[in-house]
Amino acid sequence: MQIQTSQTQTENPPALLTLAMIRRYYVPIASRTLFRLISSGRFPRADIGIGGKLRLWKRETVEAWIASNAVRVGVE
Repeated sequence: MQIQTSQTQTENPPALLTLAMIRRYYVPIASRTLFRLISSGRFPRADIGIGGKLRLWKRETVEAWIASNAVRVGVE
């Protein structure tokens, strides 16, 4: 009998991200804090808006924001 072991796979984030996905993959902060960053202009606004509430960010937009902020605070 062959026993299968579970392999941990690194998850790659999708190309379009919701706020929950941004928090899961990139910025583990409270939703309210992320909303405040967006409204103050310190986090980029959504690239795509669908309907009245659904907002999506491109993965590249979020990664560019992280890279620019990492340089700003001296973490690289």
